[in-house]
Amino acid sequence: MQLMDNRVGTTLEPDRSRCASALDHLVASDGILAAMLAMRDGRPFLMRNRNRRWEEGKMAAMVSSTVALGQTFLRELTAGPLDHILIEGTEGKLVICSVARSNSLLLLAVVAERDARLGMVLGHSKTCAQAVAEAFPGIVASGKGIA
Repeated sequence: MQLMDNRVGTTLEPDRSRCASALDHLVASDGILAAMLAMRDGRPFLMRNRNRRWEEGKMAAMVSSTVALGQTFLRELTAGPLDHILIEGTEGKLVICSVARSNSLLLLAVVAERDARLGMVLGHSKTCAQAVAEAFPGIVASGKGIA
């Protein structure tokens, strides 16, 4: 599957095996239950998890919608670009961040156990997003934050 950036009319083709390797490494981390790469338009790209069954299409759509809502909220507050999103419930955590070199077309969503240390989850998520960004050779990162 290719990612199309309609703003500049280019097709981005990540190295899928490098993306999968980054997700596998992330999911092997303590406290991480699942990791998904979702496209900004709400379609799933790649997912890895530990013995859980989540509907990929539904998760990707919710990730995309959550990012869109967060961006709108911050724009209304003139609070700058969205860096990451954290949703914490009584039974788990969700971190969403962008993959820089995908021209903000790819989002990383990470599901963690409730007892997982938040700093570690966020740190592992950012490291994974950077590793996935490196699967887009020749593409220059277009700024910080989720666009």
